[in-house]
Amino acid sequence: MKKRKISFNWLLLSSMVENEEVFANVENDLLVLLNYISGLPKVQRKYNLTKDKFCFIENYNFDENSQCVELLFKSAKHSYRAPLLDKNTVEARENPKRIEEGEQIKTHILLKFIENDAIAFLETGLNLMTMSNIVEYLNSFVVSYNNSAEEEIVGKFTFDMMPRDDFREVLDSMSRVVCAELFINKSLLGSDALNFCNITEDIQENIVLSLKSEKKKSIKNSLYQVISHFSGANSQINRIRVRGKMPNNNDGVIDTSFIIKKEYIEVEQNADTGEFDTTSMFAQLKFLANDF
Repeated sequence: MKKRKISFNWLLLSSMVENEEVFANVENDLLVLLNYISGLPKVQRKYNLTKDKFCFIENYNFDENSQCVELLFKSAKHSYRAPLLDKNTVEARENPKRIEEGEQIKTHILLKFIENDAIAFLETGLNLMTMSNIVEYLNSFVVSYNNSAEEEIVGKFTFDMMPRDDFREVLDSMSRVVCAELFINKSLLGSDALNFCNITEDIQENIVLSLKSEKKKSIKNSLYQVISHFSGANSQINRIRVRGKMPNNNDGVIDTSFIIKKEYIEVEQNADTGEFDTTSMFAQLKFLANDF
């Protein structure tokens, strides 16, 4: 058994009506779309996330009783086949894979429908798919579905982070906030807000927005407004680092890489491949979902 980190997010379906963002019942359209995708041949479910990484839905299951959707994504990075090194002998040998092949990475996500909303319990970790990746994948198939369907899916899928229960409490405890750095998804550069098109390929995943207070002032209230703006439907904040005065008046830093509510679960691991068992993973995710 090994621990896996799970993040909590809201999956939303939004559209613009008279210049206002409105949110629809996500359940019906999402199930229609997933049924459409799962009915396609596997190769047609493939989507290129980058020029050297692709993904697809391997398995999809909806349990009507629990109102939970199990989604297993598989992804791989290709176009790289350096020699393999042995951890014990440090000797190298030729990599047998073809250049168009990549090691399989599984990402598990459980969606639970609650009234008109959907909570996403996402397995997180290095090289796994992110909520941004998953939303991008779904929206790419909305386009192809709408081209062939009699009744279109209106709007696009977005997501919003579910903050830690104590996030605001920790920030509120600071008597003064003098500096804040917001690590925001680089896709913002190409958005209507900044409109820097076609420059993001060579840029790291995050851009950093730095806020600094005037002398002897606090930017706590301004920070709340900025967080509210960027963590809306587009959910572009990945991390926040805040500097200021703690309750004891000492200088302090809170790094809210934990801004998203996260928990850990223990899952069975395949000793030969290092992969995590899908049945064990979804059983633990359903146990988490029972609290909602």
